[in-house]
Amino acid sequence: MQLLYYPEHSKPAREVPPALADLLQMPKSRRQREEEEAELSAYTARWLELADAALSATDKAAKALELARHEQERIRRDIKRRLDNYAKAGGRRVKKVG
Repeated sequence: MQLLYYPEHSKPAREVPPALADLLQMPKSRRQREEEEAELSAYTARWLELADAALSATDKAAKALELARHEQERIRRDIKRRLDNYAKAGGRRVKKVG
């Protein structure tokens, strides 16, 4: 007697689609759900804290750049004023009075 070979019977089992797998899982206990929710909220809070820290660092850097820009403008105005005074004095050094 000869046994017949059917290739479809020897195929590995197919994976269960994720949506169906979720339906087939045992329901979680209230404690497990609360623990998962607590973990998720702690994880979310940590990422929000990190995002706030990154934004505050960015804000601090932006404020420092703004202060540097104002200082640079002040120095440019001072240099321009000194050059104008030098030119008005005919190339002589202008003495400060006071």
